[in-house]
Amino acid sequence: MHQFPVTTRPERTSDDIAADRKTANAFFARYANTGSPRTQRDRDALIRFYSYDWNLICCVMEASEWSRIHAGDTTAHRTARRAKRATQAALNDFPTRDDSRLRPYVHAATMKRLPTPGVTPRPVGERLTARGQADRFWARCLNPTAKFRAAVLNDDQPFSQWLLLHPSYGPLQDAPEGYSGTLRLPKSQRFVPGYVRPAGIS
Repeated sequence: MHQFPVTTRPERTSDDIAADRKTANAFFARYANTGSPRTQRDRDALIRFYSYDWNLICCVMEASEWSRIHAGDTTAHRTARRAKRATQAALNDFPTRDDSRLRPYVHAATMKRLPTPGVTPRPVGERLTARGQADRFWARCLNPTAKFRAAVLNDDQPFSQWLLLHPSYGPLQDAPEGYSGTLRLPKSQRFVPGYVRPAGIS
């Protein structure tokens, strides 16, 4: 059984609490006195500052800090900063991918049987068929009493268990030895009705 260390923050003593309360009472007592114009002005400024949303206050403070840092900016300074950013961006730029080093996604024997890839318009009938199939799929998903919806939305199965049921999932694997684009047995090894072939005897 693992034991994890427990870190606790320091406890505040009664003296700390009393000191904080004393400081707070002094702060509010200063703004409670409206006799002097200076106190009235400070209180009005405090109310005016905190009457805005905190995000706006943060924006104002960051803008003030930026203005203080860049108060003496000139065109030369801004040009130098742009050049520095461009140099840094050029160093961080990713090179163009070399597609020649990619492994083929489909076996060469299977690729020869596929039609030539190309961008062609889909016929109207094919598009309508696909739309109808999609409509039927979502209609079955939206049916609350159908088992199909439960099967689609079933997320209780652990991924490790799903992976055991789908061994082909994952990166591209090497083709089996002697693979020629099909997993069917050669004709000489297929079952022939009425023919007896005992194991181990040619």
